[in-house]
Amino acid sequence: MDAIDSVIGYLKHKNAEERGYLKYGYYKKLICYILDLHLDYYTRKIFLKMFKKGYFIKSKNDKKVFKYRFNPNPEIEPIKEENDKRESITLTFE
Repeated sequence: MDAIDSVIGYLKHKNAEERGYLKYGYYKKLICYILDLHLDYYTRKIFLKMFKKGYFIKSKNDKKVFKYRFNPNPEIEPIKEENDKRESITLTFE
């Protein structure tokens, strides 16, 4: 079994998508735990490969911090939450 498949299988088993948006550090610790691999370079590389395949949804916070949410089915478009809606407001002055 591939390392990426092991991580995806574990995250699906634990229903990680229900935890919401989390920082990269959380997923880094999980990958290190699952694979018993404590090298930052390879951990980041695995995370980026999973991100490119669509297993993570990226969200930017107001504090310039990126948070990620696990997406168990990258083929299916993720359901947007009410907090994710960013609609523009048009102001008119008369």
